[in-house]
Amino acid sequence: MTGKQFKFAFPTPILPLEALFPDAQGKSALGILRRWKEWPKWYVGLTGPDRSGVSSVLRSWSDEVGGEYLTPQDWQKLDAKDLAELLQSPLALDDCHLVENSSNLLTVINLAVEAETTLLLGGHGSPQDWHASPPDLVSRLSAMTTIVLPGLDDEMFLRRLRAACLRRYIKLPEETLAFLEPRLERSYQWIEAFATALDQAMTDTGRPPTIPLARDVLAALTEDLDTDEE
Repeated sequence: MTGKQFKFAFPTPILPLEALFPDAQGKSALGILRRWKEWPKWYVGLTGPDRSGVSSVLRSWSDEVGGEYLTPQDWQKLDAKDLAELLQSPLALDDCHLVENSSNLLTVINLAVEAETTLLLGGHGSPQDWHASPPDLVSRLSAMTTIVLPGLDDEMFLRRLRAACLRRYIKLPEETLAFLEPRLERSYQWIEAFATALDQAMTDTGRPPTIPLARDVLAALTEDLDTDEE
């Protein structure tokens, strides 16, 4: 059986927060996110290298707290009145370092403080370097509490892949993990997509999670993603 005989959607799942912090090192970050009503300044930063899971955490947090997840395209051209309406519930703002008019980001922060609405501000790189002006924004970003996510190095990648599969009651053999390590893209989206597709393939075919099935699933996912991007 080849990978072309499988057809999968490429999911962008919203996971529970604890699924994104599966080890002891993430307990502190998880604690901060879960105590969002106690944040002293109404806003906290979230950063990490590319593919470290910043967007995944933002989506999961907003889903858990009953808020909204927004990218700059969703809000940066809104006026103050519309922004104030958005701030009726907690907001998770992604790609804050890419906001075109940095004054708009300062406006959102000021309005959130005034409305006592919680903001989780996500981006890549150090928040103090997200924008060079205005000075009040730089000062706020430099002083805010910031959660830093680690990159997906070999150890973290395998740990999260194991955890994603175990949530689906799949225990990957070591040889399958060794096969996937250099071949599966290092991102939360790919890890979750692979685990979901592997679970479906095992159910559909009755095959175990050994290298041949992993190879077929990975080939099918890659083909589906390439097709979706055309």
